Amino acid sequence: MAHYRHRATPDPFVWPGLADLTVHVDFTAIAEAGARAGLGVAGYASQAAFLIGAGILDRLAESGEPSSPAYLRHAAAVQTLLSPAEMGELFKVIALERGTAIRWDAFARNDASHRL
Repeated sequence: MAHYRHRATPDPFVWPGLADLTVHVDFTAIAEAGARAGLGVAGYASQAAFLIGAGILDRLAESGEPSSPAYLRHAAAVQTLLSPAEMGELFKVIALERGTAIRWDAFARNDASHRL
């Protein structure tokens, strides 16, 4: 789906370069295809869980004083990325790996691989 100025269309070429593109992904099918190719699931999580695990709140804290304009802009962006009402729970992250297991800190607290 393509989204531009509160309008949606299934044609991704209607507003090229302007529209946000999104797709529904079957993450279980991705994991199964990866397994057939010799890959394991390193982790699976919501966007919010992944970004929090990756340290987004630490990066936000480094962006300035909480009352500064820069911090407030960054905090609004982080809110959009993390909020369950925005992108935080709707968007998901999966990582596949081959061979030696990699410890991904971003998946450490909220890995939902068991749900695939």
